[in-house]
Amino acid sequence: MVLRFAWRRRALIRIGLLSEGGIDEALLPPLLAQLAEKVPGIGTRKIDWNAFRFAPNGYGGIPKTLKVLSKLHSIPSEWGRIRCDLFVVVHDSRKTEDVQKDIRKILKAARDFPAVYGLAIQEVEAWVLGDIENVNKKVFKIDPLPKLPAAPERDKDPKKTLTNLFVKRSQAIEFDRWNAECAREVAPFIRASQVQRRCPHGFGAMAQSFSCVRLCG
Repeated sequence: MVLRFAWRRRALIRIGLLSEGGIDEALLPPLLAQLAEKVPGIGTRKIDWNAFRFAPNGYGGIPKTLKVLSKLHSIPSEWGRIRCDLFVVVHDSRKTEDVQKDIRKILKAARDFPAVYGLAIQEVEAWVLGDIENVNKKVFKIDPLPKLPAAPERDKDPKKTLTNLFVKRSQAIEFDRWNAECAREVAPFIRASQVQRRCPHGFGAMAQSFSCVRLCG
């Protein structure tokens, strides 16, 4: 399915991010920007990731906000005030089954609403583990590279794995636990191509949705 969104041709693309919190806000823009580079009409054009201010407090508030936005999309005056070209919705899959159903229901009912939906299996930290070689080389600098207990998307607690095997053991960073500040340090070094290959069910599926976006106008 090709998603065609009526964007005006301009230098700046405005993308709103609906996610769970500070860690996601640090990790997602650099990763998503790599996907956006391959979208016809976006390419290397500058993206404003602060086009929409969503105050994240876990995944629970995402459906409510998304429902409001989808309704405003059909009102030209309101949508002109929001001025977003696209929304990207991302949250963890663990214990979020009801939220997933709500979001899919809203997006299905919202005709032509410009949104891409991504689900991190089990947590967004799995996407960091998806390119842990480069992240370790650039940030944690642990030698030899610690062995992961499971493939990223099969890891029951990616956040714990990342904390125990890398953050706590690293002498190159000042943190002793995984947090938003640590996420900001590693974010520039996560390669979307590697994450797409190692996290096919979550990040790979979202990358496929991104590849189907086509700009109109």
